[in-house]
Amino acid sequence: MSWSFSPQARLYLAGSFSFGLAQAQLMLFLNFFLRAQGLSPGWQGFVNALPALSLALASLPAVAFARRVSNARTLQTGAALSALGFVLLATSASSWQTVAGTLVQGVGSAFMMVAGAAFMTNHSTEEQRVPLFSLQMALMTGAGFVGNLVGGRVPGWYGAWAGVEADSLTAVRSALLAGAVFQLLGLIPMSLLRPSGKPRPPGHPLAVRAKGMMARLVFPNVLVGLGAGATIPFLNVFIEGKFHVSYASLGSLFAWTSLATAVTVLVQPWLVRRFGRVRAILIVQGSSLPFLALLGFAPSLTLVAVAMFTRGALMNAAGPVYSAYAMDSLPEEDRPMYSAVNTIAWDLGWAAASLASGLVRDALPFRVAFDALFTVTLVMYSLSVVAIWLLLFRRRGRAERVLSGPGGRA
Repeated sequence: MSWSFSPQARLYLAGSFSFGLAQAQLMLFLNFFLRAQGLSPGWQGFVNALPALSLALASLPAVAFARRVSNARTLQTGAALSALGFVLLATSASSWQTVAGTLVQGVGSAFMMVAGAAFMTNHSTEEQRVPLFSLQMALMTGAGFVGNLVGGRVPGWYGAWAGVEADSLTAVRSALLAGAVFQLLGLIPMSLLRPSGKPRPPGHPLAVRAKGMMARLVFPNVLVGLGAGATIPFLNVFIEGKFHVSYASLGSLFAWTSLATAVTVLVQPWLVRRFGRVRAILIVQGSSLPFLALLGFAPSLTLVAVAMFTRGALMNAAGPVYSAYAMDSLPEEDRPMYSAVNTIAWDLGWAAASLASGLVRDALPFRVAFDALFTVTLVMYSLSVVAIWLLLFRRRGRAERVLSGPGGRA
């Protein structure tokens, strides 16, 4: 495996880092910003679902755009829309501007997600692919470490300077505005991306050749989306409400979780060399399940923090390996479509679960609601691991035995 990348890949990595800084601010403070605007838990669930819904709706148009234009231009379009949506959200003076900002950002994210993996694949060799995908994920999560660690203190700094409470609307808005600055800075390296020059694939822009393989790759992620949407967008609310921690402490907790994920992601290429791609995915995702249970049900903040570090690191570290495996398992013309279908399926699951989570939290007491929601997450993640074993690992093993048998090729 090679850790030497092309100039275009390095530009994409730089843009990813800047966007990671912005997304850390958004993930940490969106629910608190909505609460400071006076929106109920039900509304919070609705707003958290909107980016996923817009991602799902915009993904197929993004595929057609990528196939007709290029992955580089698709990334640039998505980066510009994401920045616009972030600015609209950070400067929001009404619930409708908040809705508009999240929708526009979701559309931009769809364009970036559809083209990102295909762009990295086109600008890397097979030896570079797993290290490149792993480093991109590590930079995004490493940016989360910096963004959460520093960003968690922004409302306190602003509150001390302006003479307002750290949980006031203007103080929380200051953190989102800091994120908007990083989002705009990310446009600089993205504007320098260039198309690979490879010929456009023939045929209909939404055609799929490897339908069966694509379905097997997407289904486990549908289950993860359903599970994640129930709890992950609201981890900040869960920890703050259960243990009454400050924004600065919460930011530090999320920061160290991001750093643990970044370190684990960088270990993934070694696991792939040792166990193979699919087995490495099964090992890290399966190992995360006990820590997910501990995160949801542990009685102390210390145990929850340990569980949060470990679960996030293990579960998210498999992402770049899974993406690289999917890209190599599909023909080139199917890769943007896989990114789109995977995004649609995952985000529809995330959106449905987020909406349901908001309704559950509106209807039930805090502890009872989160106990139920974490149970749903644990079941869905467990089913996803089983699906990967049945649809990818076990099926691949059967195919290899057939090929190595009489008349086959090893």
